[in-house]
Amino acid sequence: MPRRDLLPTVTRCLGAWMTDRSSLGHSPMDLSERELEIIQLVAQGLTNQEIGEHLMISKRTVDNHVSNVFTKTGAKNRVALLNWAMDHGKICRDGFNCCNLPADEA
Repeated sequence: MPRRDLLPTVTRCLGAWMTDRSSLGHSPMDLSERELEIIQLVAQGLTNQEIGEHLMISKRTVDNHVSNVFTKTGAKNRVALLNWAMDHGKICRDGFNCCNLPADEA
């Protein structure tokens, strides 16, 4: 039996996904898994040095990843990157702007 209560959530999620796909040259498909991981760590407030230590890669490699993410998203700095990530559903802060479907209660 279909869960009609999920329709608004699914519609919102699909709308966000379609917006992502139609962004002018800034498709989330362009971001690698590692770049998405870097965005998550930037959102946690980590410096490039701390991100490198966390991922066991050099700071220079993190610098390159962050630079690539800035280019792909059009962000000029970390604040702009986090705004982009929130707008495109890549990060979730305190339950705000999250697109998680509720668990099936049946």
